[in-house]
Amino acid sequence: MIVTSAKRARDLKQPPVYIRGFAQGHNHDTGQADHDPYVHTAGALSAPRALAMAGAKVGDVSQCQIYDCYTYTVIVTLEDYGFCKKGEGGSFVEGGQLGPGGALPTNTGGGELSSFYMWGMTPVSEAVIQGRGQGGERQAPNDLIMVSGNGGVLAYHSTLVLSPEAA
Repeated sequence: MIVTSAKRARDLKQPPVYIRGFAQGHNHDTGQADHDPYVHTAGALSAPRALAMAGAKVGDVSQCQIYDCYTYTVIVTLEDYGFCKKGEGGSFVEGGQLGPGGALPTNTGGGELSSFYMWGMTPVSEAVIQGRGQGGERQAPNDLIMVSGNGGVLAYHSTLVLSPEAA
């Protein structure tokens, strides 16, 4: 993966994918008695900032690539990103929203749990493949792609908004 200027990217062999927004969130809640780190992520802080930078809203997102160190991480991240209300993530994913042809295709390459585990690079790698339109049979709409990464018992979170189109 190469990060370069839009001007330089035009001369490269592969089609560019543009960074439209990015942000980090740190809620510093780990270790506090009243905080359940398994239900809340700092994605609630980073996602709105990244979307604002991209000039977008959560409803504009065409797919997600979510860091899935555990199965439930996808659910709480979707909730904290605002795709569904807190506590409704299970119902949201059971409805087939995340699969091929769903309203919000997610982890189209299988994510860490079903593809390859390169920590935060797995979702970024798949987002670039999708953004370039090189996903083959798993290609999903790619107008605006949200990418997540987290750590520190979900208290530290990063969000990227990528697109095949420059801002």
